Amino acid sequence: MTLGIQLNEIKHVLLADRWHEVEPESFALDAYEFMEGAQAVARGDGQLITTVGFMFREPGGQIVAGPLSSILAVQLPREGLRGRR
Repeated sequence: MTLGIQLNEIKHVLLADRWHEVEPESFALDAYEFMEGAQAVARGDGQLITTVGFMFREPGGQIVAGPLSSILAVQLPREGLRGRR
């Protein structure tokens, strides 16, 4: 069994500071890199920097991004859980 979290259904993300509201369908996972222009200056290597990161928009347009390991929990709509047992 897997938890099967659908990225486009994530409504809130719990980080160390608080719950963050996620704009609809803005949550994404990808390689975690720090960029200068089009060039990566630090890439996730799995040791110093985690290899997977997240990014989403909050209402008002603020972008939140970080390593996947910093997410403590996510909230999904109740109806999104039907039929997943």
